[in-house]
Amino acid sequence: MCADTLGDIHDAWRRARPDLDISSMEVFGRLKLIQALHETAVEPAFSGASLSPPEVDVLVLLRHLEEPIIARELARLRGCSRAAIGRILSKLDDRGLVAREPNPADRRAVLVRITELGCQRIDEVFPRQLVLEGRVLSSLTARQREQVTGALDLLAEALGGVTG
Repeated sequence: MCADTLGDIHDAWRRARPDLDISSMEVFGRLKLIQALHETAVEPAFSGASLSPPEVDVLVLLRHLEEPIIARELARLRGCSRAAIGRILSKLDDRGLVAREPNPADRRAVLVRITELGCQRIDEVFPRQLVLEGRVLSSLTARQREQVTGALDLLAEALGGVTG
């Protein structure tokens, strides 16, 4: 789906339901499209590494932490549910890329840390992802990047206020 298709969908909603304010659909529809396009664009960076984009995201977050992190906090940082982070961590743990251990301060919580193998894998994959992302962003000026980042920060802050 491209931006033109999104525009057509928005126009159809405006015609069918002129009583609805679909401006949020215009923003969030584009964000979803960008996320899907991003995952497709960076997929070549992961070839041979047997890692999915969500697994890479988690390993990137864990890579330079000095202390293990609670899985719940990792879910918050990644912006996903605890169930989703649990599934990702199980797959990474099965392959020896992360280690999970009980939290001595809270038996209900699990502490997560990246393993040496996980560090090696992400140190191999993440630079390739950055190169691909850099190519995409090279079409934007530095000012445009700042504007996009600023707008996304405002949106994240607004969503944080809604979701707690």
